[in-house]
Amino acid sequence: MASHHQTIVVELGTSRIKVGYAGESRPRRVLDDRYDDRDDGGGECGGWTVGIDDGMPSRSCRWTSLFRRYSTSWSSSSSSPSSLDDESPYERSGSSGGGAISASSSSSSSSTSSSTSSSSLDTTYEWERTLYPLFSHVLTSILFVQRPSRHRVLILTSDLYVPRTFDVALHRVLLDYLGVGSMWLSNGGTFLGAYHLFGGFSPNNNIPLMPTSGPSKARMFVDIGTNEARAIVCVSGYSTLPDTLRYTSCAGYASFLGRVLWNYRGGMRWTNITDEQDVGGVVRRHDDDESTNDCDNVSSLEDANAVVRAWISLSSSSSSSSSSSLPDESATMSVRLPSLERRNDASAEVTAATIRLPIEPLLRAFREVYLDYANPSSLIFAMLSCALACPVDYRRSAMQHALLMGGGSVALRHFRSSSADHDASRGRRNNSAYGLGVELEMAARDACGGDPIEEGGDGEGMGEEEEKKCNIASCMSSIAKKRFHSLRGVIRGHVDGDDGDNGMMGGINIQYPDPFAADMVAWLGGSIMGTLGYSSQYQSKFPRGER
Repeated sequence: MASHHQTIVVELGTSRIKVGYAGESRPRRVLDDRYDDRDDGGGECGGWTVGIDDGMPSRSCRWTSLFRRYSTSWSSSSSSPSSLDDESPYERSGSSGGGAISASSSSSSSSTSSSTSSSSLDTTYEWERTLYPLFSHVLTSILFVQRPSRHRVLILTSDLYVPRTFDVALHRVLLDYLGVGSMWLSNGGTFLGAYHLFGGFSPNNNIPLMPTSGPSKARMFVDIGTNEARAIVCVSGYSTLPDTLRYTSCAGYASFLGRVLWNYRGGMRWTNITDEQDVGGVVRRHDDDESTNDCDNVSSLEDANAVVRAWISLSSSSSSSSSSSLPDESATMSVRLPSLERRNDASAEVTAATIRLPIEPLLRAFREVYLDYANPSSLIFAMLSCALACPVDYRRSAMQHALLMGGGSVALRHFRSSSADHDASRGRRNNSAYGLGVELEMAARDACGGDPIEEGGDGEGMGEEEEKKCNIASCMSSIAKKRFHSLRGVIRGHVDGDDGDNGMMGGINIQYPDPFAADMVAWLGGSIMGTLGYSSQYQSKFPRGER
């Protein structure tokens, strides 16, 4: 039985909802996404739902619909550069395939969404209809709370500014309808929770704190979720800096899968490779190659996820072998697609679902979504923009203690896009963030290094169209380098004169929160927050004038 006035901690995510009691080392229950292929009658086929198994077979909480409105309401009013995304085909395909949020669709229709939103969760009543079944299930069927008035609820969200109607509906559901003792809606609570967990020590024991002894005075938290990614700086005193928050709807894991899907479905038209050479057992692809036609078999986000998993497995096996170099981008790899498994008859051969796909569209999608510092929708652009918005006194500490969190960072932890010697390039060893973390570090150093005025080449040997595209890309890269040039000293660090290049001090350092799971640090920090005082933050009733 729960003790008197024990705090209930609920983390609201876009694909997972974690529920448990404060002071415990793990949540009691994690509500996961369940994909339903049935048409919901609203023009969209399928959707991610959080199943509620309480004897009512037709009852389900459509959490993605709620959070699609929840996130787009914030992004349409956001002034951060990363929310000003141009619409691209992969956002549409990602949205239809698994609930990827498109901030561009929100911003392009922001003029009409504020006046007419009959199909969106815009009113307090619509929010109540979605929130009440969820929290009723949490209290009665998960935590078995008999007297809600003896408990207080801590709600953790990633956004700093939630919709007003959501705020009102949540207070009304918990305080009035369900009768809990008090509640605290902690906007940005996932970042505050993570800072409570790591505010006083370095998460990796093999990487000591920087020469500034004692706890870091600032940290950058990079949250890669299912549909979006955020970067923000937290400082000593467990407070966030709202002006540093940068949000992008194109860097979530589902959004990345949407980009991969679009590259394989439509991006193959861009390639014009006619090399049939077979070098060292590596099959080159060309326009008439069978692998090009096989790209049409990648038909869903589930297939795109299988492609990503196959590449991570292939790159991991390559790095563990005697030759640590990755396969060439023009090579192909074997992938077992779930859609082909379901399409084939039960009597078909096992190999019928395994096809060979080119690697280049996958790596191109990864670089565009996460590493392209000239793309305002990429993750590295959001991180560097967050550092620019940070006060100068906190920049160095924030970049030296950048932390990856969220389910997307777990999925991409070992993703590699190049065969370069990462450890040698960054001047450190034994970092747990060998894949995604080091890729982001290298991209940040590229963005802040070199001459920002330098052009990309003379275009010799190129056609007119290729030369034009090269000049445009070079111009965009030059503009981005000028933008982030002031961060050069913070990102690149300095070299210790005694050890030469091996004595690199400072600079960007992106870590994973080992030994904790990156997708659990927010709730664990909230568990710590719930055991502390903070009594003034909890509300026992919503002010009448605010309803």
